[in-house]
Amino acid sequence: MVVSIDHKQRVENYFIAWKNYDIELLKSIFSQSAKYIIRRKKVYNGIEEIVKYWKKNKERQKNIQLHWKILNSSFRCEVVEFGAYFWDIESKMYTKVNGQIIFKYDCNNQITSLTESYKKRTTK
Repeated sequence: MVVSIDHKQRVENYFIAWKNYDIELLKSIFSQSAKYIIRRKKVYNGIEEIVKYWKKNKERQKNIQLHWKILNSSFRCEVVEFGAYFWDIESKMYTKVNGQIIFKYDCNNQITSLTESYKKRTTK
C-alpha cells in the first residue's frame, strides 16, 4: 500500500508524542473533544482526560521502545498495527504490548477518535 507522507506524518506525530510524553504535541494532534477509547477497558472524553491519562503513563512507563505500521489509510482514517516495550515502574516488570489503533481525523487532521486494542505481556 502506498501512503502519502501527510498520512505517515500524522500517525508518526502520535508515536513521537507517546515516546517523548510530549503533552504539547499531544494537545496539537487531538481535537478538544476527542475520544480515546481503550477497547473493553476505558473511554477518555476530551483533551483534558486524555492528557491526564498520558501524564499517568509518563510516570509509569520508562525506556519505551515503539514500532508501528500503517495497515490501511484514507483521508480521514488510519488503521495501525503497533508494538511497545517498556519498564513498568508500578509492576517492576518489563511490559510488551502489541495491538492495533484506529485513528479518525477531522478536516484539520486532528484526531477526533482513537480506538486502541492490545494484548499485554509482562516479564521480570
